[in-house]
Amino acid sequence: MKSLLVTHSSRWNGETEYAAGLIRAEAALGMDVTVVAPRESVLAQTAAGFARLLELPGKAPSRSFLDFIRDVRWLSGLIGRGGYNVLHSSRAPAHLMVALAARKRVPLLHLRGGAKRPYGHPGNRFLYRCLTDGVLVSSSRVEGWVTRRLKVPPERVHRILSPVDIEQFKPSSPDRTLRNELGIPDNAELIVKVARLAPVKGHDLLLEGMAIVRREFPRAVLVLVGNPWAGQPARLKEQAERLGIGDAVVFTGRRGDIPRFLASAAVCVSSSIGSEENSRAVSEYMACGCPVVATAVGVIPELVVEGETGLLVPRREPGALAEALLTILRDPERGRKLGEEGRLRAVREFSEEAFGRRLSRVFESIGLPAESK
Repeated sequence: MKSLLVTHSSRWNGETEYAAGLIRAEAALGMDVTVVAPRESVLAQTAAGFARLLELPGKAPSRSFLDFIRDVRWLSGLIGRGGYNVLHSSRAPAHLMVALAARKRVPLLHLRGGAKRPYGHPGNRFLYRCLTDGVLVSSSRVEGWVTRRLKVPPERVHRILSPVDIEQFKPSSPDRTLRNELGIPDNAELIVKVARLAPVKGHDLLLEGMAIVRREFPRAVLVLVGNPWAGQPARLKEQAERLGIGDAVVFTGRRGDIPRFLASAAVCVSSSIGSEENSRAVSEYMACGCPVVATAVGVIPELVVEGETGLLVPRREPGALAEALLTILRDPERGRKLGEEGRLRAVREFSEEAFGRRLSRVFESIGLPAESK
């Protein structure tokens, strides 16, 4: 079966992440996938090796009406001669472009994997309800937005959790060279957080919690892995110094070896105060068999089973965050069991194979024959 995925975005974000998971899952199903995206698209780079790549002729369809029309006409021709069985769109301008280009000739599934609430105006409702055959969503909250704001019938909205590569992210032995590289003593308990240093990720609250943790575990070290952000990590370093934990916090910047950090972690944490409609980090923590402490925002309560695969805490409460971290540090055996259950859940619910199985059922729901999968 042939599929076509179209996006206009060049940045990496929640919806792009969701689209990347879809591409890998369809490739694993043996599908012939074509991706249409801007030349500089991070998604196109990620899809290389899994899909055929094409470039939109109009460079700025979201800003230029002429480029938008050029892209719609080009896509219409591509769809007409491409022999595609299913179309996918990711991001709002691409959704409208594909719907207009397809003109209901081929089933269209739109991907809603991000944290931005959809517009509820009549035009958007018409796009979703009349020109789109189904909507893939990454969380219950997004599902609610689509059904309530856009009035899409619930049977046409399909919630599939964003997939994680369980072969890349899996339990492994700690790499002792990592501690040497970071200057962390062998006897230090490592608390790891993977996230860009943006305010929504709640690093400042985590630092407050870490100051509490250090009173009981003076050797504990917080390792923050993620891209710098506006004014960060400078302000976070200043905060750590004010809290008296400047020597207990390590900022690594962006890293391409995340599994090495997770293998060495006593506990992994997500302290976000919002967003998290995919939460790739939490899924990767669980896939690696790490015990998780996380704020109950976005999709996280759908990933972490409280008390079974991790501990959930209210957002914006550093004291509760600290107590959950201490609970695991005090009882490493409990942390080990939480991690083991998290790995089992990740394999069962978040793997690309699980995503593919659920996607196959979605295809059946929009009338694609089972023998074509």
